[in-house]
Amino acid sequence: MFGRCRLSEAGIAALFLLLCGMPAVSQDDFDLHANITGHVYHDKEISLRAPADWNLAIDTYENGGHPLTKGAILRKGRYILRLCTGCGQTSGVMGGRFSEILALVQPWSRPLGGPYLPCGVLAKSKASKLLDRVDLWYRRDPAHPSDPDSEDCREPKTTATVWYGSYFAENCSRARDGNYCEGFFLYPDRLADKRAGNSKGLFYEMAIGMTYDATDLDQLPHEDDPELNQMLREATAIVESIRYRRN
Repeated sequence: MFGRCRLSEAGIAALFLLLCGMPAVSQDDFDLHANITGHVYHDKEISLRAPADWNLAIDTYENGGHPLTKGAILRKGRYILRLCTGCGQTSGVMGGRFSEILALVQPWSRPLGGPYLPCGVLAKSKASKLLDRVDLWYRRDPAHPSDPDSEDCREPKTTATVWYGSYFAENCSRARDGNYCEGFFLYPDRLADKRAGNSKGLFYEMAIGMTYDATDLDQLPHEDDPELNQMLREATAIVESIRYRRN
């Protein structure tokens, strides 16, 4: 129900929130107030200092001809880390569906918009006290080729194991309710350790994903690539350094 109540137009959203039994919000609640000072990013949900060798920018998208803020985007070489504090799911499933963060993790794997599961095998590692990093690894099986026309995963020609992107999920060991951990979306209020009864509760969401800027899937880094492993370590350190704001 929460995702279905979150709409792009603030006035309509407020009406639906009232009908859903949640507190009304103002137009200001939908503005991230994002800014960058030096190499420090701030918005109403998070703040972080980016490493000097990562490019930092405000991530935006067009909505009806108007630019809206999604959060922060960090780049180093062809690696792209998105901290999407303006992202919210609409599936109505707590934690969302993978297809709703596909563009952050593996946009080249399938056409955007389908109800997809992740492409590849998931491998989870601890990123911080709050979060796990979930890496996706793909290895083509020549005996069972995929069929992209039937919405199978697009795959490279190589049979080596390649990286198919990563995302961050709440660590279940510290989650107060197991139903909300390991989802594809995160809840900034929970990560800031705000107590139950906060006016925003689990309404506001965000997503963190990392991908590779590839025009050909055979450009994707292999599992044993030293640069890939270094980039994953650096991205994890960036995510670990995020400060969740206590609004």
